[in-house]
Amino acid sequence: MRELKEVRQDINQVDAQLSQLFDQRMQLAKEVAIYKQAHELPIFDRVREEQVLETRLKDFPNRDADFLEATRVFYQTLMDLSKKAQLKWIDRPSKAGYFGVPGSFTHEAFVQMFGEEMPAAAYQSCEEIFQALEKREIRYGVVPVENSLTGIINDVYDLLGQYDFYIVKECTLPIQQNLLGISGSQIEDIHEVYSHPQGFAQSAEFLSQFPDWQLIPYYNTAISAEKVAREQKPHQACIAGRGSAKLYGLQVLQEGIQDHDQNFTRFVVIGTNMESGADADKISLYFTLEHKPGSLFGALEEFSRQNLNLQRIESRPMKGRVWEYGFFVDIEGNLEDAKVIEALKGVREHCHSWKILGNYKKV
Repeated sequence: MRELKEVRQDINQVDAQLSQLFDQRMQLAKEVAIYKQAHELPIFDRVREEQVLETRLKDFPNRDADFLEATRVFYQTLMDLSKKAQLKWIDRPSKAGYFGVPGSFTHEAFVQMFGEEMPAAAYQSCEEIFQALEKREIRYGVVPVENSLTGIINDVYDLLGQYDFYIVKECTLPIQQNLLGISGSQIEDIHEVYSHPQGFAQSAEFLSQFPDWQLIPYYNTAISAEKVAREQKPHQACIAGRGSAKLYGLQVLQEGIQDHDQNFTRFVVIGTNMESGADADKISLYFTLEHKPGSLFGALEEFSRQNLNLQRIESRPMKGRVWEYGFFVDIEGNLEDAKVIEALKGVREHCHSWKILGNYKKV
């Protein structure tokens, strides 16, 4: 057995080689960034990353599962650092995107968080927002994540787990739903109503008075208003906000039809970089666990150990893994806090995979 001092000297030599190789790799990453900018290619290439990971794991055909998992984490971390560096080396677009069309609730949230002067781009779905960020068409995207009455927006949570983006800001908007129709139409004329499923869910009591109405789910409330205004059919109506009525010249047939006045939707701004500061007091995480008894308890217990307030936990099914789930967690705190650092260190030891989704100011 060799002396510890001798072994550590060898480790220092290996570390020096790793430092040189890391510097070389980052210089190559810079060349990649320049090429991607010149050819308008996205920074994130999921297929390429999976190919790299598979190739590197094949370098160790006889090692155990723990070593292979550590190898995967090592190379994934290298690629994550490379992507962050590439984003700093290239010019980023100045405009931001939002889900929906002008007059939608998401557009109202966009204006609340960015103001009227921010160049804006509208997208037909939340997934298109994430794709636009990946392609560097926009710098930020605004999407809804939760309603106080109907709960989380499942699709958006799934996208947050799928893409390598960060939450940088949030806001809460009061939601008032209204029944809108074309000029001259009456409630008695209506038998076809368009809206986002959330609009129907939030107005269930009002709609129960009209069991003969056909409720047709549509992209969102504002696009529903645009459709009704464009087709000009007296029997059609939509559920949307007053902003949509004004924008598309529709008549308010019945205002305030939501079931509850305490109806709010939370929106977040997503971006390609982590943006945090001294005033950030909310941390969002996503992690997966081994499918065995006590794994979730062990992870959550780390927050209790450090006396950190757990604000939320949501589970979503994992694609390709039946009856297994990923977990979204919000806690109070700042990533620079000693207690937070210690808690996250402990949580990570329980996780199969994990990522920090953001550290931002809560509303």
